[in-house]
Amino acid sequence: MPLPAEIPIRTGRMKLPSGNVFWHEGGKPQAETVIFLHGSWHDSTQWLPVMQRLAPRYHCLAPDLLGFGESWREGKTPYSIALQVEALHSLLSALRIHRFRLVGHSLGAWVTGQYALTYPDQVTSLAVLAPEGVSDRTLRGRWRRDRWLISPWSPLPLVLPWLGHAPWARALRDRHRCLRQAPAACKMLFQRRTAAINGELLNQGLGQLWMPTLVLEAAAADSVTHQLTHAWLRLLPNPQHRELTAAPTPLGVDEQEFAIALDQLKLPNLTLQRPKTPPTPTQSGSTVL
Repeated sequence: MPLPAEIPIRTGRMKLPSGNVFWHEGGKPQAETVIFLHGSWHDSTQWLPVMQRLAPRYHCLAPDLLGFGESWREGKTPYSIALQVEALHSLLSALRIHRFRLVGHSLGAWVTGQYALTYPDQVTSLAVLAPEGVSDRTLRGRWRRDRWLISPWSPLPLVLPWLGHAPWARALRDRHRCLRQAPAACKMLFQRRTAAINGELLNQGLGQLWMPTLVLEAAAADSVTHQLTHAWLRLLPNPQHRELTAAPTPLGVDEQEFAIALDQLKLPNLTLQRPKTPPTPTQSGSTVL
């Protein structure tokens, strides 16, 4: 694959009914299209190294989700997975992109899963890394600390400067800064009503995704990411799983390995036939929080 610096990346911006969407784009529009959706605490720049490696063979497009990077929502419509899905659908329709591969990291994986369920005829394959969007009993309460860090009635942010220089105190301050820089992610993940969040979980839907699906995981993934990854693997009907070398990149994995894994996800010559009565996965938990 060519070095990233050799491949030019373009940018675009479009006003849609749900908001103003900004994106990065590379490769020839005539080639097969790959759509990249970024993670909870990132924006579309997260994907630039991978796009630069794939652009010689694919048409790559990575938008900022509404409320992230240089994209913003119109009005005061509540942030939700459904809002992000419809914004993406409006953008791709306006760009006349009707068939594509979907790739998502973290929160972006949740959006890709819901998009594939809503518009299955448009999605030729899925690839996800550290995917959000499912609940599991072992994951309950994992957002409790983050809620306290950004809650307007919590005393924790006020005392952060006085907690000293111990590693745990520095980690709390770093996390607080990260959360404050991504208000849309906070609102979507844990600042909505629990019923609204649970209503968008993919536990019952993943079993309906019969397109080729690749679930990627860093070899040294933390326990929460590992649990989320394997929850997806249990719920998907026919997933592929691949470990990648962990690396200090925005994706947390070696970007060249990631690009190679996507390139090697070959689509079948014939469309995989869905069973007449697809199995309904059992939801392993009723709450995400």
